[in-house]
Amino acid sequence: MTEINPKIEKMSQKNGEYKGRILVVDDEEDILDTFSIVLEDEGYYVETSSDPVEALKLLREKDFDLVLSDMRMPKMTGEEFLEELRKFNSFTSFIVMTAYGTIDNAVSCMKKGAFHYLSKPLDFNDPSLWNLIEKAIKQSKILQENAKLKEEIKRLKTDTGFIITKNPDMINLLNFAKRIASLDLTVLITGESGVGKELFARAIHLFSNRRDKPFIPINCANISPDIMEAEFFGYRKGSFTGASENRKGIFEMANGGTVFLDEIGEVPLDIQSKFLRFLQEKEIRKVGEDKTIKVDVRIIAATNKDLKQLVKEGKFREDLYYRIEGIKIHIPPLRERKEDIPLLAKHFIQKFNEKYSASVKGITPEAVEVLLNYHWEGNVRQLENVIYKACIYAGDGFIDIKHLDKEILEENIKKDFIFDYNKAKEHHLQKFMKSYLNTLLSLTDGNVSKAAKLANIERQSLQKLLKRYGVNPEEYRKKEK
Repeated sequence: MTEINPKIEKMSQKNGEYKGRILVVDDEEDILDTFSIVLEDEGYYVETSSDPVEALKLLREKDFDLVLSDMRMPKMTGEEFLEELRKFNSFTSFIVMTAYGTIDNAVSCMKKGAFHYLSKPLDFNDPSLWNLIEKAIKQSKILQENAKLKEEIKRLKTDTGFIITKNPDMINLLNFAKRIASLDLTVLITGESGVGKELFARAIHLFSNRRDKPFIPINCANISPDIMEAEFFGYRKGSFTGASENRKGIFEMANGGTVFLDEIGEVPLDIQSKFLRFLQEKEIRKVGEDKTIKVDVRIIAATNKDLKQLVKEGKFREDLYYRIEGIKIHIPPLRERKEDIPLLAKHFIQKFNEKYSASVKGITPEAVEVLLNYHWEGNVRQLENVIYKACIYAGDGFIDIKHLDKEILEENIKKDFIFDYNKAKEHHLQKFMKSYLNTLLSLTDGNVSKAAKLANIERQSLQKLLKRYGVNPEEYRKKEK
């Protein structure tokens, strides 16, 4: 029989005021009653069950952050109960309650995924008991949040051609990329180093009719000017020292597909003229040959430099610039799309786990908050490196603040930490008061009298606070009009 405490059921409907959701499973009714009362007083939502089989049904229907289960029960042991739970639920924390004689069984439960064990009789006045419950619930919530992020990443990969974003500007760019993918025009992608220009180029290729043909990414800065012509256009055997055989160039190898020219601003002027001819005529001439070959290749170029400025400086051909700028796409830096940071962090954890057969569980909300406060000069590429290093330190646990780069932590301290006591007190008080006053006005549609009554202070006192912290009630009244 499953019992539900009606007082806590009512409390659970008050916009998440409870600290967590706990299911207590024990065949002794007096223990269940005690837990209901004590846990409710501590601010938890509680349901109880005297039957582990019924409790498993309940766990299939509802999400709980923690299960407190007795070790010895008539229908199954706590260990068997945990084994059944883990067949369909990997995130709910499990604490087994055991008498002195069954501690070995409790340790066995921990090896099978239990968070910890409690020895009976329980001392509800012991702070360590509440710390354990709080930690178990925190872990469960992190696992649930990471599971949601994992599902969201999976959906985004399907919808966006493996680019992970929920930023409105990025989504608009991706929708634009889908529209122009089949037009076969040359595309120029701009943006800072590390924002994901190559991924975006791959997405355009994936959305196009060329998706089944090669996609060849080339970083022009990594090719020596001396061999660049041969690399792109190919060469005939014996055409120069070292040319021991006929070789296809990149454009010929990509026939029917797409070539992504990253850092196109690094291409020398003499090669730029050959690129221009290729774009105009759609044909190549190998080094050492007189005849030309028709090649069907789409060019997507990218740069983190100002090509117009390079044109003015005589370092980039103007005619080539206008040829490759058929369609221009600018990718915003990561600091302008911070809502993507939690998703990307989780994605890189998954990638690390798969690549190195690791078992990092996820990332804590506190660590995510630190990542959100960082400026990410190196963009997505830098974030990936930071997460990979943090994964090494985290082992099989969660990435926490202590696992992040010192540079990232120092920037957060500079932004948020004030050493002078009075200044720190005023800083945090101001943040709290602004948030509090805005909430009051939001709830009362900007009505100061109602807000004062809700806050249980005089109207004149509230007006002084609004003036002091620069909060305007009129803004909330206007919102409703």
